[in-house]
Amino acid sequence: MEITTKVVKPFGPLIFMADLPNGTIKTLNEIVDVIKDKKDMGNRLAGIIETESEIPHSMLEEKKVMDIFHAFALSYVQQGYMNAGLQQMLETLDIKTQMQSIWSVSQYENEYNPQHNHSHCQISAVLYLKVPSMKPRNIPGKQDKDGQIEFTFCNSESVLTTSSFVVRPKVGTLLLFPNTLLHQVYPFQGSGERRSIAFNMSYKAFNKANGIQIG
Repeated sequence: MEITTKVVKPFGPLIFMADLPNGTIKTLNEIVDVIKDKKDMGNRLAGIIETESEIPHSMLEEKKVMDIFHAFALSYVQQGYMNAGLQQMLETLDIKTQMQSIWSVSQYENEYNPQHNHSHCQISAVLYLKVPSMKPRNIPGKQDKDGQIEFTFCNSESVLTTSSFVVRPKVGTLLLFPNTLLHQVYPFQGSGERRSIAFNMSYKAFNKANGIQIG
């Protein structure tokens, strides 16, 4: 008797990963070099980080990089529809994305971001621009999470259930994830700067035939 089997993953958040080219990273670092000392985002963010600065949308549009973020956000939403088995519905939709807020995060030794999620958006993201050398703690039997980002989905961990996802930052790596997904960034030891850009986006779906918003 032939038995057909398969494994499905019907639950859990989708995380979109991409690697941006060096030219784009260079442009974004130049933008952050100009605005990073404003430090005007700290009172709006969860991080125990001093240097967090809002990036004007106009700078991203002038340097032709805003469209890149919109393209990835659109692809992410489309992947969400397909993952949910809504391919046919997706073909009838015109999806528009909107940047809500974007800022730079310059994390230095012993600074960290406690567990949190984001509000007033649907998509959140982080893009790594600089990753410093970090001093190893060399604590026997302990996992090295210094400077890494950890996403937490649930409180139950087993061989059949993954409760968290840890990512070691790499220059050029972009991560998009649901705004409700809890995440945190661990502190590190070392004299360098762990630089990233974070942003929040929203999207709306319109019926291609009549232009009526449906989601």
